[in-house]
Amino acid sequence: MNIHEFINDYFHMSRYIALGSLDGILAVMGVTLAASGVVSVGGLHIPNFVIGITGLSGGVALSLSNAFGAFIGERAEEFRNIRELEHKMMLDEGKLDDTVVHKQAKRRVYMSMFTHGFSSFIGSLVPVTPFLILTSRFTATVTTIILCFTALVILGIYLGIVSRGSLLKTSLEIVIVGIIIGLVSFILGGR
Repeated sequence: MNIHEFINDYFHMSRYIALGSLDGILAVMGVTLAASGVVSVGGLHIPNFVIGITGLSGGVALSLSNAFGAFIGERAEEFRNIRELEHKMMLDEGKLDDTVVHKQAKRRVYMSMFTHGFSSFIGSLVPVTPFLILTSRFTATVTTIILCFTALVILGIYLGIVSRGSLLKTSLEIVIVGIIIGLVSFILGGR
């Protein structure tokens, strides 16, 4: 497989790009906004980079979880389809193993695993980056919110294009979910 095929396959996994990116952005935004509401622990000030590292570790855990979840789910689905195809073709179970059909199914499984995990990780970088590079808590929080909602709008446009639906409606739905998650996380973190 060359790089063009790989990139093409990646972008054809739009559901995993959407799921992973959305998970990464929203879950890690929730963690960073909740943590940004905590000024100190035991009288010690929490520096922004600690919030960033906390969010980043959550993003890594999320991306690994999503990658292996996609692997397990897609593998079950693909191999069930192969077994059904064998049954319809009146073949013994396992007769399609190591065939082109089997190899294509394995490729889809691994691409879904990579796409979901990688998209989750990339999405998680959006909310943590300001906390890793900015020292002002207020500036990092505002920058995170702006970056996250910009990324959510871009993701909404991407999904609107992929689904051939309304770009505005899709973006608005995603942004509303982001607002709800952001508010809940900030409120919980400030307590």
